[in-house]
Amino acid sequence: MSILQNAQRAFFTNESIKFVRTASGQARLLANVVDGVVLEAKPYKDIPRPSKLEFARAFMPGGEFHDASVFDYAAAMRSRYGDIFIMPGMFGRKDWVTTFSTKDIETVFRNEGNWPEREFFPSITYFRTHLRPDVYGESVGLISAQAASWGKLRSAVNPIFMQPKGLKAYYEPLSNINNDFIERIKEIRDARTLEVPDDFMEEINRLVFDSLGLVAFDRPMGLIRRNRDNPDALTMFRYTKQVFRYVFELDVKPSMWRVVSTPTYRKMMRLLDDSLLLSQKMIKDTEDSLEKRRQAGEQVNRNSMLQRMMEVDPKMAVIMSLDVLFAGVDATSNLLSAVLLCLAKNPDKQAKLREELLKIMPTKDTLLNDETMKDMPYLRAVIKEALRCYPNGFGTLRTCPTDITLSGYQVPKGSEVALGFNVLLHDHAYYPQADKFLPERWLRDPQTGKKTPISAFSYLPFGFGPRMCIGKRLVDLEIETSIAKLIRNFQVEFNYDASRPYKTFVFMEPAIPFKFKFTDVDQ
Repeated sequence: MSILQNAQRAFFTNESIKFVRTASGQARLLANVVDGVVLEAKPYKDIPRPSKLEFARAFMPGGEFHDASVFDYAAAMRSRYGDIFIMPGMFGRKDWVTTFSTKDIETVFRNEGNWPEREFFPSITYFRTHLRPDVYGESVGLISAQAASWGKLRSAVNPIFMQPKGLKAYYEPLSNINNDFIERIKEIRDARTLEVPDDFMEEINRLVFDSLGLVAFDRPMGLIRRNRDNPDALTMFRYTKQVFRYVFELDVKPSMWRVVSTPTYRKMMRLLDDSLLLSQKMIKDTEDSLEKRRQAGEQVNRNSMLQRMMEVDPKMAVIMSLDVLFAGVDATSNLLSAVLLCLAKNPDKQAKLREELLKIMPTKDTLLNDETMKDMPYLRAVIKEALRCYPNGFGTLRTCPTDITLSGYQVPKGSEVALGFNVLLHDHAYYPQADKFLPERWLRDPQTGKKTPISAFSYLPFGFGPRMCIGKRLVDLEIETSIAKLIRNFQVEFNYDASRPYKTFVFMEPAIPFKFKFTDVDQ
């Protein structure tokens, strides 16, 4: 039976794609629909791509993309090949079908099923399944798990991480951590210029580590001021800084670690093992401390995220605590610095935000809680726009559970698809005046009451669907609290070139010193 005859038996249509019945009666995405005419999709082998040799040479010393970021590489390939190309697999890694088409991105997400799969961190997965199955067993964590094992774990932790009521207890301790950070800024800024030192990003990292460590280990770390040399916390802090640089070297760039034990592979395995042992120790220390307090008759918060995870499964608590830090510290730190940079370079937007903050924070030490934080539309618009201006990475990966058609090409079941939606965030076709910081684009127009239309599948900072980032609410809480406290206390300036402030490997990281100027606000 021909494609056209099959198309006459179609049972579902969606803009540019059509599901049809194959001769065997199975549902399959086979055809493009253009102006109502069904066109047979072109074969997978016709998707544009560099050769494996060209790809390998590009990342070698002297190559076009040596020391370049994956974001820069993806943007260059889009310019060269269009909205779809193949990043060739090498040394055991599969090809990545890379697309920048919002229709393709929607197609992949709409067809990912209840248990979306992605093979994004195979080096971490290898460690957990081959080197330490004694700890991880069937539960290798949300970063690495697939299919039913992922679904089981996600179902267990969703109520803990995704329900806003579970975060209420963290407003006060997070406010106190940020109070320490404000005092630290006053200690380290230059008395004459009011600028912080070149290594201020280290201080932001410590702020975020303390904030996420509060969730991961249910106790203050003190790395900002009170216990800056805390040996366990400081060691774990350094591990979180290293892990994704190794991931970029092993899992994104051409690497032979699947074939032969490379030096970077060995470093990565040692780091993962050491961090696992340290996480187990830190959680045990927390449990011992809490038990002593219970025996002494002190009240203990049994509703903390760590305690709730321990009740479900102590092993899961260790795994999730590690994943919170690995996935969260760098990403959240970079977002916080990006928001500060955007506000520093746009003082009119900063003034507008401070005006909103003054309404709910009449004094600098006003306590923040879930009620006061509800009414901050401009703060949330500022954060969304900073995420657009400085996206974290170039997108995400999915493994196709069925045959699909992307940009007119057949993509078979089991293919790895890289969804490059973050590259679109600087595209004027999707975001008018994309080079400007405009939080207002996320708000309703005061005259018309309408929002600026934005393509839903071009803005996905936390992903989409069942596998969207489980830490979204936690990141929102941390960033909103920190920005509210900082802008309420300081006028922030940045008096240096910020034309290329970040580079992006697996995730974004600073490319310049962030010597912000912090001037005390009078009110």
